Amino acid sequence: MTEISSSAAPFGEGGTVAVIDVGSNSIRLVVYKGPRRAPLPILDEKVPCGLGCGMDSRGRMSPQSMDLALRTVSRFVDIARSMRVSGIKAVATAAVRNAANGPDFKKVVEQQCGISLRVLSGMDEARLSALGTLCAIPDADGVMGDIGGGSLELVEICDGEVGNHATLPLGTIPLLESGLSPVKARKKLIAPLLDELPWLENAKKKTFYAVGGSWRALAKKHMESEYYPLRIVHGYSLSRSRAVEMAREIAEMSSGSLQDLWILGRNRVESAPYAATLIKSLLKKTGVNNLTFCTYGLREGCIYDDLSPEQRSLDPLVVMCEEIALKMERSVEEGKAFCRWIEKAIPDEYSRDPRLRLAACHLSDIGISEHPEYRAEQVFLRILRMPFVGITHPERVMVALSVASRHAAIGNLLRRWEVSDFLSGDDIEEARVTGLALRLAYTVSGGVTRILESTRLERTGEKLTLHMPDQIPHPETVGRRLGALAKAVGCDYETIAREQDNETVGWGT
Repeated sequence: MTEISSSAAPFGEGGTVAVIDVGSNSIRLVVYKGPRRAPLPILDEKVPCGLGCGMDSRGRMSPQSMDLALRTVSRFVDIARSMRVSGIKAVATAAVRNAANGPDFKKVVEQQCGISLRVLSGMDEARLSALGTLCAIPDADGVMGDIGGGSLELVEICDGEVGNHATLPLGTIPLLESGLSPVKARKKLIAPLLDELPWLENAKKKTFYAVGGSWRALAKKHMESEYYPLRIVHGYSLSRSRAVEMAREIAEMSSGSLQDLWILGRNRVESAPYAATLIKSLLKKTGVNNLTFCTYGLREGCIYDDLSPEQRSLDPLVVMCEEIALKMERSVEEGKAFCRWIEKAIPDEYSRDPRLRLAACHLSDIGISEHPEYRAEQVFLRILRMPFVGITHPERVMVALSVASRHAAIGNLLRRWEVSDFLSGDDIEEARVTGLALRLAYTVSGGVTRILESTRLERTGEKLTLHMPDQIPHPETVGRRLGALAKAVGCDYETIAREQDNETVGWGT
């Protein structure tokens, strides 16, 4: 893995950066901190300005919406500068792009706010939205759709690259203002436009990645109705059949029933049937097997777009975990050293995804400030709910369980938090083995890399051997924890202590 400093910034000199997204429905400010490969939002605020709503017969944005938008952008710029961000990137999408008075609005914003406002073309908007998806899901394979107020962007994604892409006038505002019911909108507006994009069928049996607030609202509603144990939209996945069922249910709701969908948010209720109809139509047209919701889109794409190829090649999950380790005053090299130490002793059947083990090693000290009696559970919950990207929901559970197992037996932890169905028996055993190995490593070294590297854990045949440079510290504790690990991987164990270059066999089974 190529090492990239987390201070390398795509715009500005590092630290925090801000993106202002002037959308058709709302204007949003997001301030990010941390490594640019895995930017972490520390402020996310939006104001519904409705630039794309109620344009006049000449295609002009209303003075009222432009005035509110100008005041909002000015306020957001003031907030960003007060936070001493190292760079501000402002972009405008469909409403400003398509409005006859869009150039005038851009000029006034730049003059009064002292920033550059980039009005994105439809192709640029689609490309940046797709880059945002790749920022969070590097192995994305299929089609990404980003539904906004004024337009729908569709992009083919394969092998980390952006392929065919299009922007369509199928945002929630034009669909609502069409005066058509969702069923008629599908027949007269949606289906004809999708039929003009034959490349959508390249995604057959792949995945559709849903980006945008209207689709996130549908995910939240479905998670609530299914009593889903995680309230994390990013990475929420549905099979094709379940996604079709979800979309059909919402698309066919009466106006009275829609008012009960409080979880969608007041501004999303009216557009929900149209957003669901779009999902249903896209599932049919693409023939995908899965629907996955992604919370990274245009704004994150603006950051990802400025990264070098080397930065883009980094794993966002590992980058995030490295950043967390640094905040705990643990170096990146320490996590890597612990991972190298334990992986030599773990059989292949317990090593299906080394990146998850590396993530666990970087996070292994995250419970240091918790009370010992609650440490395992608090570590589990904290990792489970972190704003990670580059990881699925089951993988979240695995990493959380791995680190929790370092502190105590997991017991009923999975059932208590209703996530036992996320993992297979083999997954649970793999997480437990990683946790037991970490527990042994910390017992041997006290968390000090130099001491750890003076020891060696290896598996030869059916025996797990711990090599120590001199007298074994806390022999009973070390023996007990080595024995627990050996039992978990199904082998015998022994320790070998070296005293002045003479090997002395310790104890074992």
